[in-house]
Amino acid sequence: MSSASNEKLTDHNYASGSLPYRPDEVDYPHDKDEFDVYDEEHGHDAEKRPRFYKTKRFWIRCLVILVVVLAVLIPLILFVILPKLVQSIVNGSTMSMYQLNMTDATELGMKVSLTGGIDNAGIFPATIEFPEPIIVSWEGHQLGSMAMSSVKASGGKASITDATSFTIINKEAFTTFAKQMLSIESFTWTLTSTVQVHAVGRTVKGINLKKELKMLGMNGFGKVTIESFTMPGDAPNNGGALVKLVTSMNNPSPIGMVLGSMILDLYYEGTHLGQVTAKDAVLVGNSPSPLTLEGVLFRQTNQTDLDNVSVLMSNYLGGKVTMTSAKGVSVKPDGVNAVSWLSEGLLALTLNVPLQSPVPLNVIRDISIKDMAMVFDQNKPYVPTASSNTVTAGFQLPFNITVAMQNVSNTMSIVYKDKVVGDINAAVWSEANSDMNKGLIVFSLPPSPLAVKEDAKEEFNQFVADLTVKTEQTFTVRGIASAISSTPVGVVKLTGIPFNSEVTMKGLNFNAINAAVTNVVVSGGTSDHIIMDQMVALPNPSTLSVTGGSLLLTVFDKVTDKYLGELSIPNLKIVPGDNPTPTKFLFHPKDEELKNKFLSEYLTGAVFPLKVVGSKDSTALVEMQTAMSMVSLASTAPGLSPPPKLVTSGTATSNLGTLLGNRQTVTKVNMINPLDTPLFISGQETKVTWNGNYFGTINQKYEQTVPAKGSATTPELILQHPSGVDFGVFLTTKFVPQYPLIALGGAMVPFDLDVLMDVRVGGPNGYPARIHYVQKQEILTKMTLF
Repeated sequence: MSSASNEKLTDHNYASGSLPYRPDEVDYPHDKDEFDVYDEEHGHDAEKRPRFYKTKRFWIRCLVILVVVLAVLIPLILFVILPKLVQSIVNGSTMSMYQLNMTDATELGMKVSLTGGIDNAGIFPATIEFPEPIIVSWEGHQLGSMAMSSVKASGGKASITDATSFTIINKEAFTTFAKQMLSIESFTWTLTSTVQVHAVGRTVKGINLKKELKMLGMNGFGKVTIESFTMPGDAPNNGGALVKLVTSMNNPSPIGMVLGSMILDLYYEGTHLGQVTAKDAVLVGNSPSPLTLEGVLFRQTNQTDLDNVSVLMSNYLGGKVTMTSAKGVSVKPDGVNAVSWLSEGLLALTLNVPLQSPVPLNVIRDISIKDMAMVFDQNKPYVPTASSNTVTAGFQLPFNITVAMQNVSNTMSIVYKDKVVGDINAAVWSEANSDMNKGLIVFSLPPSPLAVKEDAKEEFNQFVADLTVKTEQTFTVRGIASAISSTPVGVVKLTGIPFNSEVTMKGLNFNAINAAVTNVVVSGGTSDHIIMDQMVALPNPSTLSVTGGSLLLTVFDKVTDKYLGELSIPNLKIVPGDNPTPTKFLFHPKDEELKNKFLSEYLTGAVFPLKVVGSKDSTALVEMQTAMSMVSLASTAPGLSPPPKLVTSGTATSNLGTLLGNRQTVTKVNMINPLDTPLFISGQETKVTWNGNYFGTINQKYEQTVPAKGSATTPELILQHPSGVDFGVFLTTKFVPQYPLIALGGAMVPFDLDVLMDVRVGGPNGYPARIHYVQKQEILTKMTLF
């Protein structure tokens, strides 16, 4: 009853529209839904109704829907969605080129080898094929085409490695591109083609490829460096000089080229320097490219061109940069035939070539100053004049060409004990001789000012001192040299050539010399001193010459080390050799005994050992004061030679009365003055002996002037004989019997004279001294009875 009621209710509800379905149309899930709730509220039993997805009708409907969907979707994916997806991936991918090398260039094209990469190539592995050539365009112009092999992509990336041919489509456009590529910083190629992609088991054809490929241009090859610059020899037929440059051309572009033979013209400041050729030239992409350029530097005749060549060569020798330029002439990839588009590209290119030696060049070395003169001037302190007749220098040019240096000039600094003490600027050119085989140049240093540095005066003083007293001295000369040279490219002026060389010179070694004195002439005297003119030898073993004005040195007796006076050198001029130098010896010892002894021995021809010493007060030249303070040299001064006899003759007159009475004999003597100045005599003490027997003494004051180099007869002088019987016996038994003619008119009797004479050298107001001399002299002796 209840079941039937329920069915009726259900049918009733369906029929009445209370339910939108029949109970057999749908299976309900186990979980309660709004229909279960409804049934429960209305008293139905939901558990007994079958679920809809368990019905056959449901699955039949699903299969029908699936077939319909697949039938529509698969063609849609394969023929509509997949091509669009592949095109989208191709459009979103990026292409880059790491290396693109061009070889075997012809008028129609070239071979290319390339490496590159593709990014953002999609997540699926794929193979990209290029059934059609890729068209390469630049700035809207098609340049050429090239075939490419397939590329495999994985993980969104692909590598490109290929070797193919590039066919020029538009020669005019490609020529313009070639010109630009060599000089611009970057450019963009547009690559277009139709490709096919094989992915997920399907091959999608007709995919349009259009890629902007940005690459660096060669940018004029940026910084061209010179590895070496040589001139191997003279060009034939007086055509200039052979030249060889090893260069490195930096190519920032990924594009490399095999250029074959490349010919370039070289220029500097408008001067056509020459022409060079690079054989088997290769430009490597993304790296420096070594090129060896060989050719000829032309001989120049125009002065402007010679001046430019002079600057170029001078800068190179001096380590300075000279910006030269190289302009393309032609390119012959096969070494024979030029390729127009490549040659025109090179013709439009101007290479900036900084010409500089890669290593510093020591062109001038081993300087030797064979002789050097320094002239000091009191009116120009610390600016002496320096000169040299012969300076030799070794030189080595990086050029194996004929070079004859005709004239040189230089500016040099003297470096002493690591400090620049002065600069010499030779303002004029001097003649030079060069020997290329020996690598030697000989020139002179004309008289030039040596300007001492303000902060190096003390060091310069010591420099002069060391040259004066030492055996040798080493110092450094460095500076800048210039040379007018005859070369295969013309007569050029090479300037600014640096040099730095040690120089060792023999010093004057003053303290080791013996300054022998000769030709001594006592020429005058004052109350203060005797003036002796003399020649002093100042032997100079070196090649150094010094002119140093007046000097006043102190003279000592070497034996006693006592002061004798000053040696005045009016004009010091030392040259290599003996240097007999006129001097004046101002004799005025402080020791009286030494004074008298020196003069007395001078008259007898003795040789005197002396010591000559300098001091800072010896010269007014500030540069030489330190040197003079270190001077202490040996000397020897000779006396009169042959030693003169001051008494040349005399008479002694006595009679029997005086001999027996006061024992006196009146004498007169004839005296000479060997000096070149008057000799004033104020008295004498003379001891007279005969054959060792005391004969008497003259002790008498008188005044007499004997003229220079003259003679005079003394006034009457009393010879006082000894008193006592013994002298009388001596006279009568020995002396008179020896000379019987005494009483008959006189006889010449040799007496020994031991004289002490008070004199003034130079006249009555001259220098006072006491001369002691001993001499044997025959005296005409007379004796009468009355």
